[in-house]
Amino acid sequence: MGREATSAHLLDPPGLKQAEQSGLALSAFLAVKLGEHMRITSILAAIASLGMTVVTVPSQAQSPMAKDQLVGTWQIVSFRTTNGEQTIYPLGEHPSGYWGFSPSRFWVLLINSARKAPAAAAFTDAEAVSLMKSHAAYTGKYDADPAQTPDGIKITVHVDASSSQALTGTDRVFFMRVDGNKLSVKSQSLLIPMSGRTLTGVLQLEFVKAD
Repeated sequence: MGREATSAHLLDPPGLKQAEQSGLALSAFLAVKLGEHMRITSILAAIASLGMTVVTVPSQAQSPMAKDQLVGTWQIVSFRTTNGEQTIYPLGEHPSGYWGFSPSRFWVLLINSARKAPAAAAFTDAEAVSLMKSHAAYTGKYDADPAQTPDGIKITVHVDASSSQALTGTDRVFFMRVDGNKLSVKSQSLLIPMSGRTLTGVLQLEFVKAD
């Protein structure tokens, strides 16, 4: 009996099963942790991929501007110029009117919506001066430079007819960008026919598609 007990003791020393069980538990624990690590890594990779997608969306929104996008009629929303902290509204804070583009010609009629109507069909001198200074109207063929800028493409209007002879025969340069049904227009320096002044700074006009 003593030899048998000794043999059993050697084949199955005390704590062997406990150690084996502990080893199995440790393996299971490590497997669980490894699985969690792999899941976290996959989640982080997905988040990183989503972040890259979100970052690229603005560049897709800023698609190249094309001349053909201008064709049609546009109703004015705002017209202002800024120079430092000063803001000027050449046609008041609520102008009205339209810009229009055909494939080769541009036309414009803008007015100060707050101006007073004349008392009769025959204007007085004062009424004629007031009406002249509260609108802008001209037309001409235009060229489009396809080079892309943050403000759109460069449009040069060659004025061949105008309600103010001061504009006839001149070129008017704008940068225009179409975003959906909105047209944004900018210029760094422009002769304003209503006042005869050349305004410097950032001249901005905003329009919505009218047809």
